[in-house]
Amino acid sequence: MKTMKRSFTLKRLQNVLCVTLSIAAGMIASGLIISSHATAGDGPASGEDNASGWVNGAFPCFTPRPTPCPGRCSGLAGITQNFDNVVPPVLPPDWLATNALGPPPLWVTTNSGAETPPNAAFVDDPGVVSDKRLDSLHFPISGIGVQLLFEHNFNLEASDVDPNVGFDGGVLEMSFDGGNTFQDILAVGGSFNLGGYNRTISTDRGSPIAGRQAWSGNSGGFICTIVTLPFLPPGGRFRWRMASDNSGSGEGWRVDTVAITLCEPVPCQSSTPRPRPTPAPRPGPP
Repeated sequence: MKTMKRSFTLKRLQNVLCVTLSIAAGMIASGLIISSHATAGDGPASGEDNASGWVNGAFPCFTPRPTPCPGRCSGLAGITQNFDNVVPPVLPPDWLATNALGPPPLWVTTNSGAETPPNAAFVDDPGVVSDKRLDSLHFPISGIGVQLLFEHNFNLEASDVDPNVGFDGGVLEMSFDGGNTFQDILAVGGSFNLGGYNRTISTDRGSPIAGRQAWSGNSGGFICTIVTLPFLPPGGRFRWRMASDNSGSGEGWRVDTVAITLCEPVPCQSSTPRPRPTPAPRPGPP
C-alpha cells in the first residue's frame, strides 16, 4: 500500500511539473520571438520597451489564462505594448493614426494620465463629426485561442437621460487581411470576457458609427477589457476607433498597456519510452 501511495504522489507531482514547464516554455518562446529586456511594472527597467516597442510582462489588467494550450505541439506566447519607449506625441513603430473624417489632432501618445506611466495613447473627442483611428502594428505572431487585454479610460459625449444611448463613442475593430479592411470585434467572432461595450450610438446626429454598440459616457477612470478570439492570422491588426457626431464634445479616450496571449505551433517532441529494466539472470542449478 505504501508503494502505491508513493507512486500516485510522484505521478501527481510529475503532472504539475509538466504543466508548469509548458507554461514557462511558452513564455520563453515569446521572449525569443520578440526580444525583450524589460518587464512592465518590475524592477528599475519598469515601463521600458525594446526597439520593436514590445515588452513581455504582466500589468494591472492581466489575469491568468483559464486553460493551457492544448497538446504537445502548441505553446503559449504573449507580447505587450505600453507606449513607453517613444517620446510623445510619437507612436510606436508600425502603429498608424488616421483621421477618416474630422480635423486634427490624430491619435498620439501622451505623458498625461497614463495608467502605467509615463505614456498612454490618446485621442480627443471634438464637437464636430470625426472618425479617428488607431491601428496596431501588424502582429508578428499568429495562433489560436487568442486573448486580447487592454486598459482604457474614456469620457465621451453620451445621453444624460438614457444610460443606454451614446453620442460619441469608441469601438474595437480587427483586420484579417493586414489592415486593408476592418470589422467590429464582435462581427469577427470575438467576445468580451470583461469590460465590453456599454452603450449604443444614437442614429440621429451623424455619427460614423451610428447604431453600433460602443464605449461611451464616462468610464470613471481606467477599466480593463478582455476579449477572446478564435484565432489571430499572420499580420492581423487591431483598431481603436473613436467617432464623434455633430454636437457636443467630451474629454477623449486613453488606451494604455495592450497585451495579447495565444497558442502558437511549436515543434512536436516525440515521447521517449522508458527503458525496461533487464531482469537479472537466475542462478542455475548447483
